[in-house]
Amino acid sequence: MKNNLAIIAGAGGALGPTLAHALDQAGYDTVGVARNNPGDAFKEFVQADLSAPQDVESAFSSILSRHGAPAVLIYNAHKFLIETFEDTSIEQFEAVWRTDTLGAFAAVKTVLPAMLERGGTILFSGATASTRGSAKFAAFASAKFALRGLAQSLAREYGPKGIHVAHVIIDGLIDGGHAQQLFSVPAVDCIPADALARQYLDLIRQPSGAWTHEIDIRPSGGKF
Repeated sequence: MKNNLAIIAGAGGALGPTLAHALDQAGYDTVGVARNNPGDAFKEFVQADLSAPQDVESAFSSILSRHGAPAVLIYNAHKFLIETFEDTSIEQFEAVWRTDTLGAFAAVKTVLPAMLERGGTILFSGATASTRGSAKFAAFASAKFALRGLAQSLAREYGPKGIHVAHVIIDGLIDGGHAQQLFSVPAVDCIPADALARQYLDLIRQPSGAWTHEIDIRPSGGKF
């Protein structure tokens, strides 16, 4: 079986379909996993609640049974919350963590044994909040910090076994994304989704002697 399967968990937003298109053009068969179908961007779509480990395990096991081990897994799902710490409920905090971190753990836990047989690439979509906990971002930053830690641990444990694990810090708003609309930021100050997708593809194509673990991407005018 040809090892050209790419699974994108968190298939919606501006980036999910763009990643699917870039991978499709590079010869991959893309499967999207999300709660809602983003349209016809994916060759196959599997509905799943990525905040629920049992749902994740069921969805990914189903994909593996039909296609075998993926060459690429991209965990792109996130639940975004801006709220004062005092007004952030325990339920909200847990909901963000479940989508942003626990879902990633469950996805990798399900596909990793199959990927180890052939090698492959696992990419995690981070955010500005992966390295900076700003005011009103207690839940989101906590979850993204944890995702970054998960990526580092996996890279050190499974890199020597042929799995390229990389963390992409998206340090800015994606053009056409929900956050851009929420903050009314002009496109010129945002990251083009297609340019961002090419960075993911470059990571996937890296030879094993020159792997990158983490990159941060921002528009030219972005502050950091």
